[in-house]
Amino acid sequence: MSGYDEDTLGSDALHYNVLKQRVDIEVDLARQSIKGSTELTIQPLVRNLKEVRLHFRQGKASGVQVNGLTTKWQLQDPYAKMRMPARSTVEQHGMLKSRIEDYVGPAPMPNLVIMLPSKLKIQEIQLDAVTAMPTYAATPSLQKLESDAMAILETPTVSALQSSAQFAPIKIYIDFEVPDFRDGLHFVGCDDSDPRYPYVYSKGELAPGNTSCIFPCLDDTTTRCVWEIAITCARTLGDAFRVAPAAPPPVALMRPGDPGINVVMHDGDEQGYSIPLEPVDTALELVICSVGDLISDIVDSDDESRHTATFGVATAVTARHVGFAIGPFEHVDLAEFRTAEEEERLGRSAIKIDAYCLPGHMEALRNTAFPVSMMVDYFGVQFGSFPFPDYRMLFVDDLIHDTVPAAGLTFCSATLLFPDEILAPITVNTKKLVRAVADQWIGVNVVARTTDDEWVVSGIAGFMTDMFIKKLFGVNEYKWHQKVMAEKIYELDVERPSLELLGRLLHYDPTIREFVNMKSSMVLAILDRRLLKASNSTGVTRVINKIFLNAKTGTLNNGELTKDDFQRTAERLGHSKLEPFFRQWVQGAGCPIFDVKQRFNKKKLVVEMTITQRQTERLTKPAFQPSNFMREVKEDIGSVWAPEPQAVFTGPMTVRIHEADGTPYEHIIDIKEHVTKLDIPYNTKYKRLKRSRRQKERNQQKDNHGDAGEGGEDALIYCLGDILETAEEVEEWKLKDWTPEDENLMGQESYEWIRMDTDFEWLGKIHLQMPMYMYVSQLQQDRDLVAQYESVNYIADCGAYQTSMSVMLRTLIDKRYFHGIRTLAAKAIAETGRDRLRDVGMFMLEKAFSSMFCFEGKTMTRPNDWSDRVNFILQCAIPQAMVKLRNDEGKVPMAVRRFFVDKLKFNDNSNNEYSDAHYIATLMKCLAQSLVISHRKKQPTYDFEFGDHDPMPIDEVDHDADFEQEAFAEIERYRRIDEWISSYQNIYSTTAIECLQMLTKVGIVKDKVKELLSYTRAENAENVRIAAFECLTEIGITRKMTMMAYLLRSLEESHSPAFRARLLACFGVALGHIAIGDDDEEADGVTGAADGGLIVEQAMSSEARHLALTRKLSPDGALKALKLALQGEASFADALWSAATSDALSVDEVAAIADVAALVFEPKTSLTLSLKLPKKYHAKNLGGGKITFVADGPYRTAPVTPLPYEEWERMQQLGLKYTGRVGPDSRIVVKAEPTPPPAEDKAAAIRAQIEEVQKRQRALERPMAPPASPALPTPTGDKPKIKIGIKRTASVIEEAPKSAKRQQTPSNYVGSPMSARGSPAAVSKGRRSSTPGSVASAGKKQEKRRIVTLKFGKMAAGRLATILSSPPKRKNTATRRPSFEQSHANSALASPSLPAAPAAPAWNPGAFRSFDTPDAATPAEVMFSPTDMAPDALSGSIGGFRPLSADDTALMSPLEGVAAASGSAAGDAMSGSGGVSMPPPPKKKFTLKLGVRKSSESA
Repeated sequence: MSGYDEDTLGSDALHYNVLKQRVDIEVDLARQSIKGSTELTIQPLVRNLKEVRLHFRQGKASGVQVNGLTTKWQLQDPYAKMRMPARSTVEQHGMLKSRIEDYVGPAPMPNLVIMLPSKLKIQEIQLDAVTAMPTYAATPSLQKLESDAMAILETPTVSALQSSAQFAPIKIYIDFEVPDFRDGLHFVGCDDSDPRYPYVYSKGELAPGNTSCIFPCLDDTTTRCVWEIAITCARTLGDAFRVAPAAPPPVALMRPGDPGINVVMHDGDEQGYSIPLEPVDTALELVICSVGDLISDIVDSDDESRHTATFGVATAVTARHVGFAIGPFEHVDLAEFRTAEEEERLGRSAIKIDAYCLPGHMEALRNTAFPVSMMVDYFGVQFGSFPFPDYRMLFVDDLIHDTVPAAGLTFCSATLLFPDEILAPITVNTKKLVRAVADQWIGVNVVARTTDDEWVVSGIAGFMTDMFIKKLFGVNEYKWHQKVMAEKIYELDVERPSLELLGRLLHYDPTIREFVNMKSSMVLAILDRRLLKASNSTGVTRVINKIFLNAKTGTLNNGELTKDDFQRTAERLGHSKLEPFFRQWVQGAGCPIFDVKQRFNKKKLVVEMTITQRQTERLTKPAFQPSNFMREVKEDIGSVWAPEPQAVFTGPMTVRIHEADGTPYEHIIDIKEHVTKLDIPYNTKYKRLKRSRRQKERNQQKDNHGDAGEGGEDALIYCLGDILETAEEVEEWKLKDWTPEDENLMGQESYEWIRMDTDFEWLGKIHLQMPMYMYVSQLQQDRDLVAQYESVNYIADCGAYQTSMSVMLRTLIDKRYFHGIRTLAAKAIAETGRDRLRDVGMFMLEKAFSSMFCFEGKTMTRPNDWSDRVNFILQCAIPQAMVKLRNDEGKVPMAVRRFFVDKLKFNDNSNNEYSDAHYIATLMKCLAQSLVISHRKKQPTYDFEFGDHDPMPIDEVDHDADFEQEAFAEIERYRRIDEWISSYQNIYSTTAIECLQMLTKVGIVKDKVKELLSYTRAENAENVRIAAFECLTEIGITRKMTMMAYLLRSLEESHSPAFRARLLACFGVALGHIAIGDDDEEADGVTGAADGGLIVEQAMSSEARHLALTRKLSPDGALKALKLALQGEASFADALWSAATSDALSVDEVAAIADVAALVFEPKTSLTLSLKLPKKYHAKNLGGGKITFVADGPYRTAPVTPLPYEEWERMQQLGLKYTGRVGPDSRIVVKAEPTPPPAEDKAAAIRAQIEEVQKRQRALERPMAPPASPALPTPTGDKPKIKIGIKRTASVIEEAPKSAKRQQTPSNYVGSPMSARGSPAAVSKGRRSSTPGSVASAGKKQEKRRIVTLKFGKMAAGRLATILSSPPKRKNTATRRPSFEQSHANSALASPSLPAAPAAPAWNPGAFRSFDTPDAATPAEVMFSPTDMAPDALSGSIGGFRPLSADDTALMSPLEGVAAASGSAAGDAMSGSGGVSMPPPPKKKFTLKLGVRKSSESA
């Protein structure tokens, strides 16, 4: 499917294991380079181990030793292989990709091969069963005994070594250097152009390949070993970038008073730095933050400005989980956030937790990471102790991913930091930090064995994250998060591979990993609920604990987890078979869709229910759009096919029926078939509670509210939504309650409501058909947030009812609902407030906003007060809902648009302790969306007066134009504010750019490209630059190739990996817009008014219409459109190839660009090379056995020995060009661009050519096939030439006088070529009477040159075209001759014979043909230029002949004129013989110039 080979993943395919690796590196921040050495302890698994393969990129190995013996090695650096020749073009993308394809993807191949020396002897050892010490067959040295014993004790797989005989470990020592980094380490602020604090960190990745860019190691997915890392660097920033002062120039001895000499005194203490540094910054200490425990930190005895820190990792981890950072970081002890009780409870098991950030971000770090200690302690109690001695978090810039895990260390993006006055990112960023902590247990400590097992590791980490979210944020937040994820999974899981197979595609697109993380955690969540219900166990939590215990004890081999291990453990602890569950949710794809119908049977007192699965009938799926274009295309090229939808999902489902007395009864049903029918017993004999009784009990609950249970749970049946019920409130808020008819129907029901899947055990859709009032009861009386979520969505889909809108308004105002439910209620009011109730919906939302956030009785907003975070959420949610309101014209009402402008103008945040940046950004987006929805393009209206005047267009008055300018000015005001006072992460600027994008697309704002381009400059913040590029992409500017070239140039010149990754994604979206097309492109071909005006639609061919349809539906059609749009764009090709061959991009980025090139351009394996022409050498004897060869003389442009003709034919077949001599004794020279010979030498050249052609024709003659294909050679631009024999020339000259004496015909009459005056027999007779080679007769006629004019009628011209297109009759011969295309394209001479296809007829000057005798005179040899075959050559021709101009007559010789005229006719006839119809003969004259040269010239 993806070309993925699982056998190359881990150490199972190797003949050795890595037990331990020590790395000593010296980091130079000023030069951005490192050098050092590494020592690997290798455990051979076979006796005859010959070589060891490691990974090492972009570096140089200076020496390798194996057990002290110097050995050979071979290093193939992929970054060196990416260097392409200077004259290479984008068509060589296949060559580039083939060079690096082994080093990209989930399993990069080793590229450092170390040959073990022949003197090395691998000795077999045995481990003593009692002492676990090695025993040898021979007596080893004491030193070797100690080293082997230490190596055995340090390896985490001692039990495996004890089971059988093993071999003594060997040690490999490698000296290396990395002078320039393109990957692996990322240096920040180490250049003059980067004003940030200088530091460096290892750019960790989620897949292997990054650590091997720093030092040699075995960098795969499963090879684990213990580590010891020693890092040497400067102690302070000043020491790292200090430049030694230059020595003063020597002062020559001179006498005092000599002029011209200025003596400058140099201060010995003067110091300089390679980058600008403030004096206070030079004293900042460089902190080394690395994986493992700090063993020692020693100052260099030779240079006190340097120190070496040594770290040890006792737990075996993979190479990709090793990382470090060096910089002026500030330290925060996160353990100080533990309470005294927690410290006492944890005792010695408390883990030390530290966090590091750049100067100036300490307060934001405290606010962001203070729950981290709670996370570590919670996971330690629930899932076992922390796998490493301590835990560190480091926040850095330019990180591609939000978090990257390492062994006891997590690299976090600085964009996750937020100060205490920012409210919006609290939930999202905290969840990302929780997931980063969970990755330490599963992902670093325990890893997936293969890519098919990635979902298990991801799912366990996600499950652990959700468990802590429930503890930290509460049950409602947890359920809300689960429900939102389930809805998103249902939308995305359409025509996708299974969860198991998606692990192989993680490198295709980042969105695939996001989907795997989301679905895998939800699958384990529903498994947890099923296990809890089936066995009353602790569910998945117990399974995870068992896995971590097995990893600690060694039962889980090498800490590698597989899906089979997880399933086996879950079945053993859950006491049930889970094969159907994993087959449906892991090995299968898609989500079920249940259609549930129910009715109450009064006779049987049962609820009859029918459950039908309709997932195979699903029609909706995510649209094929530019945002997912690259992923869809990669999956299409990689032959990733989605399986057939599962017809039946099986498993238990809980049904809860709330009967008439209010008691819920749960029933567990088992779904096994496509259609499940069942009868659920009914338990209550009483009818549904009447309205009066419910009202009475509600009043009683209000009176006894103080006696309610904790949280009001005893009064919960009628507590939610029971507000705004007095007559005054109902009238003030325009509410409407149930009608008496509704009350009567509600009283006749036998149960309150039915709820399906109450325990949330399914991922999918459940359509339960119930009356709306039952869903209202569920919304108001069910405490489960998921039930309330489903109720609000159903009521919103029911349509416009004032009763339902009243219910939604009470839900919005009631503070006891979860804020997510209140947000959904606000959206439901806007969606249902349509048609006749649109004014009611607008009134309700404005009234709700005013009552909560405005002064009483006024529309002026009160100063913001977000001490309760729910107020902030709702103050942002209500404006977002108001955008959905519409008036009669389909626009957003002007009152709503004015509402947004007023709130932006009069926002008051002076007394609020929290920032209003996100609230302002929300209002800006809402205002822009309302303007876009309400904008109408101007359409000309014509007033037709049936008089003498023409209809004149009447300009339509745009009443919204002034308001649009006012609204846009308000958006621009906040954008300018951000230029002077920066908002949090420049949210004003990014939001303004997003609004500008929306307004530009509909035409409200124009000519803002210059402003957007100014935001793309390198000095701006990266998120602002990305927003500007995305805006340019969406408004269509990137369809211009100059803009695409600028985008690629920005990608090539950026130093930030995070910016390049986001810009590369933006580039993929831009390609998607070009390939799929936009709606406005199609609208450009249609003009007219939509309200009955005249619509003019441009005609479109069937092929264009088919392409316009398929490009929006399938990747194949989109790729065809993309190729058509970009193949001829030279600027795009040059910019793309420049980025692909850049020396600043990583190998993965180059591979991504090469993949884009493969989508557009066909690969070529040829390459133009520039070689120096050779010279002659002469030798000079220097004596003493030394001879010097010196190049002397002119350049040699032709070979001395001619090329054999057979070899020349072979070169033509291979498409190669040759310009030297051909044949062992031939005088023919093939010329690259033949030039016509001088006029005086043409006759001699023609005669020599004729003799050569006749000689070779007799030897290679064979019958000629008719033309078979219209395919013609590529035009070369050569003039057409026809070579004819002297015999034919003489015969034509003899016939010329006869033609002149014939009777003159009318000018408009064209005679038939078959008439007696010009019959073939006569011509043939004239040819037979001529003598071959009659030079004398030709000489006699030389002085009389005549112009013969031949006139043909319409029928004669048609017959002439038939004759010209007929193949000549030739004798059969078995001799094979070179093809016409090959001989003509590579030689200035005609090939001695013509090919079988396409065939060319034989010609004579008069264009007549003899059919009576096949053995007639030898047909003239014809040479055509491909130019004659072009369509342009057919224009203006007469019967296939091109008329000669006056200039041609003056310049051409008589014989050349005959050849040129005949050649043109031949080319045109051949063009028409391949199925192309001949043009009708025009009424023009055809002029032939006939003549011969003198006898002396012929001789």
